[in-house]
Amino acid sequence: MGTCRVRPPRRATALPVDRTPARRVRPGLARLWWQGVTHPRRAMRALRELHGAGPGLRAVLIRFTVTDALETLPLALLGRLPFRPTRLPVPAERHYPVQSVLLPAYGLAVWLLMGSAGHLTLRLAGRTSRLDAVLNVVGLGMLVPMPPLWAADVALVAADRFRLPELGVTHLVAELWEVALFAVGLREVLDVPARPALVLGLGLGGVYVAAVSPVLR
Repeated sequence: MGTCRVRPPRRATALPVDRTPARRVRPGLARLWWQGVTHPRRAMRALRELHGAGPGLRAVLIRFTVTDALETLPLALLGRLPFRPTRLPVPAERHYPVQSVLLPAYGLAVWLLMGSAGHLTLRLAGRTSRLDAVLNVVGLGMLVPMPPLWAADVALVAADRFRLPELGVTHLVAELWEVALFAVGLREVLDVPARPALVLGLGLGGVYVAAVSPVLR
């Protein structure tokens, strides 16, 4: 009789395991802006895991570039004069043309100043801080209130009412909104307690006003 040979069972081939770390999906700036309006804590929380100040940089460039296009450039083309003297060393009739050139760079410098001041304050207070995180919070906080403010300012320019006291009302509302967003962002991104976060948010708003009000109109 023939011998029946039993074949050993074949080993199952292990499937290759993909060990590539999953890439985090960076939230888009438009989505962050919308969440900043509808759910500020969620928007700021999305910044927590991001590294690098790219979102804040894009936000602040959009803020000042669009402001230039919608406000400063039309005021320059219409030949308007500043509603109040400034420390910009140019004749009043040249103020808005010069501001239209300088505004994005000046806004970028103010953003860096605010972020650095916030970061330094947190470190001096013994709290953990990252400069890029503070810059992202400041940048997003500076962008979120702008579309309603742009609409109001465009209406004031069209009506030849781009001056005080009208600007004092609209810009005060936007500034208080920004301060609240700074406080929420510091709490959500860097775990700063509520009261210190609000105090620092007010301080950052003060830095902005001190840097902008003597020069820009």
